[in-house]
Amino acid sequence: MMNGEYNDGQLSDTYLDNIIKQLEISDGSQATACVRSVFVRNDAGTFLKKLDERIKHYDNEIEKLCNFQYQSFVKAFHELLQVRKDTTSMKNELVKNNQMMQVAGQSLAKKTEALIKEYHRQSNIQQTIDVLSQAFPVFETYRKLQECMEEKKLYPALKLLEQLETKHLVLVKEHRWSELIQNNIAKFRSQIRNESHNELKNFLENVATHADKIGKSAFAQAAVRLDIDRRYYTSEEDRKKDQKQQADGSIDSALINMNITELIDFSPIYKSLHINLFLNCKEEFSKHYQREKQKQAPVILDVPPKMHESFDAFKKYLQRVTGFFIVEDHVMNTTEGLIDQRFYYELCERATQQLLAVLRRAVDFCLKPVSTDRLTSYNPDLMLDMKIVVVLFCAAIKESGFPATPLLDVLMELRESYQQLLLTQWSQKFTEILNNDNYTPMVIEDETKYQLLQRQFPLRIEATEKLPFPRQLPYSESVPKIFLEIKDFVAVCAKFAKGLNVSKTEIDDMIRKPSNLLLTKTLKTALIELTAAESRRQLNFSQLVQICINTLHLENAMPFLEDYIVALVHGGTKQLGLRLQGASMLKDIRSLVEDRIYDKLNDKIDECLDIASYDWMMPEAFGVASDYITTTIQFLENTFRAFTHLPTQLSQTTCLSACKHISNSLTNILLSQDVKAISFGALEQMSLDLMQCEVFASKINIANLDSETLLLCFQDLRQLLDLIMDKQWSVFFENYANPDSPFARVAPRTALIVVEKLRDGLKRPLLSKFNRPAMEKENIKLLETVANKLRSFINDNS
Repeated sequence: MMNGEYNDGQLSDTYLDNIIKQLEISDGSQATACVRSVFVRNDAGTFLKKLDERIKHYDNEIEKLCNFQYQSFVKAFHELLQVRKDTTSMKNELVKNNQMMQVAGQSLAKKTEALIKEYHRQSNIQQTIDVLSQAFPVFETYRKLQECMEEKKLYPALKLLEQLETKHLVLVKEHRWSELIQNNIAKFRSQIRNESHNELKNFLENVATHADKIGKSAFAQAAVRLDIDRRYYTSEEDRKKDQKQQADGSIDSALINMNITELIDFSPIYKSLHINLFLNCKEEFSKHYQREKQKQAPVILDVPPKMHESFDAFKKYLQRVTGFFIVEDHVMNTTEGLIDQRFYYELCERATQQLLAVLRRAVDFCLKPVSTDRLTSYNPDLMLDMKIVVVLFCAAIKESGFPATPLLDVLMELRESYQQLLLTQWSQKFTEILNNDNYTPMVIEDETKYQLLQRQFPLRIEATEKLPFPRQLPYSESVPKIFLEIKDFVAVCAKFAKGLNVSKTEIDDMIRKPSNLLLTKTLKTALIELTAAESRRQLNFSQLVQICINTLHLENAMPFLEDYIVALVHGGTKQLGLRLQGASMLKDIRSLVEDRIYDKLNDKIDECLDIASYDWMMPEAFGVASDYITTTIQFLENTFRAFTHLPTQLSQTTCLSACKHISNSLTNILLSQDVKAISFGALEQMSLDLMQCEVFASKINIANLDSETLLLCFQDLRQLLDLIMDKQWSVFFENYANPDSPFARVAPRTALIVVEKLRDGLKRPLLSKFNRPAMEKENIKLLETVANKLRSFINDNS
């Protein structure tokens, strides 16, 4: 127990000693921690005792040290007292020196202050010089800027404005006067922008003034490429004015080689664009330019009054439009961002619509007829000239990127109108040629005229080649004239295709289609009107025959027209395609004329037969043919004798038609309801007349026409007369419907009509004194029996 307490006390003393040592060696920062530790261990009493012991220990140490150093301390104190006297003397000396220093310092301070003021003055002067050196370029630049603005030198003014704003004013921006200059800069900008707009306005006015000259130059260049005559890009006034100078070609050469920059000064618009680019107003300037162009375009595209009545005015209008778009294309390609493709194409679209309307109106004007004393005339030449000018326009403006395809499409419409106009004009020509022809064979006096005719109308006729001069040709004067007119029509149609970007096949089609219309409609209509029965010019039989011959030779000449078209389009190379329809049309016309010939011949025959005056109750025949038959035969002999120059087929069909018509006419006379009764003598007289016709048919000489064929025309009437006069009724009834029967061509109804008329004639009292009663009764009885049998036969076969 004692040992334990002893150990605890020993540990506590050691701990407290350590605390005190720590306090001795520390700088005081650990005092709080050490005291807290002591109080925590409840050793405060012991700690205080230890601390007192420690203090006493140090006091003893101090006392020992003081005792050891006392003598030295006393000595030092006595030395300090000795120094006191010297210190007083030194203090007095310091006071004196201080006073002297104060006096000297005041003088130095005054001089220093003066020096500082002078330094500030020099600094201000230098600052002023620096500021003025910065301000002088501003003032100088501003002065030059004002001079440039007064002289309207916009681009130098813009450069000065840029220098002033970005270089000079930045250095003097703290000065109030710089604000005034800064405010004026905005005014200068606005003024420069306005002046650039004025420059643009002057440029547009210059374009409007020289647009037609630029277009004229473009037309001339296109004309050289397309080999088009100069009259399509020069006016009549220009040609008269330049006639003397034109001798050496200098005028055209200058016009063709003219450059757009020679007429138009593009520098204003380039400068204006550059100026607005510097002003950061490029987009605004671009919109302003486009607005001005949209205002100018209607003025350029506006159609002058009565333009369509003047070909030169029409050319000048298209040249002006061409020049306008060439300038616009040049501006678009030489500037960046001023206009874009969209705006240009919108402008082109508006112009295209206007041009289409102008062209269609011009076409309508050309289609208006002009009345003269002789006839109504049209102007296809003007339309052809218009087409060439439009081709020139498309070729000239195409270089500027203008969409010319719609205008070329209008040319197709123009082509149709042009062809229709030509057809109308050629209709008048054909009518005039046909009306002026005398329709007699053409006579050539000498070899020179014959060779000239061969060059115009190359159809050779072997039968006439060996004839002496004056030489008679089978056709009349209208044939070569019509042939030449058809060739002229083909050539004029070919002119329209010149300059169009179409193939040879399309050109061939463009020529053949209207040529076919010319033949199948125009010429056909003229021939039909000429040969119609109600025509104002009543053609006689020989004239109709000549027209028929003319159509034959025109038909034979069609291959020459084919060759002419091939040579004109393909250079002689044979091509397969659409053929001319002239041959088939002429065949149709010839068929119509042949019908008219038949009608004319039959009318003449009817005139001869109209004088027939049969005595249907004559007791016996005269023994010779009637006068009307003799007259008819003489007319036919004279007519058929002239048929040697007719086509063989026409001669044959005409003779057959005449013989059939005579036979039908005699039959109709016999069967006419006006004839109520006839005698055997009248039948014998008609048989004699028919016999005269048969003799004529057997003697007529027509190439490739057998007389037996002509005799067949009279067989119906001959078999009827033979049947009745020879009383071969049993043979008739037994062999009916047999083609080998001698009376196979007799119709029962026809026979019945004649039998009844003959029976009625025999019953008349007038005949009783000329015939024996027995014979009369026998004939009447026979005829009644035949009539009854014919009726029964007809009823059975109906």
